[in-house]
Amino acid sequence: ADLGERVRQAVELLVHEVLSKSSLPAEIDNRSLYIAATRTVMRLVVVLFAEAREDLLPRDNAVYYNSYSLEGLHHFLDSAGQGAGRDRLRDRYGAWPRILALFHLLHGGSHHERMPIPEYGGGLFEPGDSESEDGISRALALFEDPAHSPEDAVVLKLLSRIPMAYAKVRQGKGTKDILAPVDFA
Repeated sequence: ADLGERVRQAVELLVHEVLSKSSLPAEIDNRSLYIAATRTVMRLVVVLFAEAREDLLPRDNAVYYNSYSLEGLHHFLDSAGQGAGRDRLRDRYGAWPRILALFHLLHGGSHHERMPIPEYGGGLFEPGDSESEDGISRALALFEDPAHSPEDAVVLKLLSRIPMAYAKVRQGKGTKDILAPVDFA
């Protein structure tokens, strides 16, 4: 399937997971929920692209890789979920808060000497607001609420929906292999 189809599948998986934990609050309509879920999944796609470029996110930084990186999280969950580990991932909820921390980090930046990251700000990573008059912002707050965190097995499925492959990209005067989201169409 192409990237667009896989993103749609990830959006539907995220919406299904949140709605399986509770009913949709009356102040959030279905359209806002779907747009917020799409924005959340697109955050994942953008981060994976950014992690593929050394000059955007410090994926070679051990602190970033082990605590924030989607590539690192995917690798960890995939390894932990091998064999009988899949069942354990259904009872764990640590991956989603890590993703939310990453979104917060990208929006606000980090000035720490061991992990400097610029403040990217912008609308894509702007946190949701449950008190906002904007339905999409209220729906984003629902996805960002720890009470609605998907289990780690679902996060692994979400990350696995975004097809990743090594690709050669031009960097400076040469080329380099990077792991990035790809469209297989």
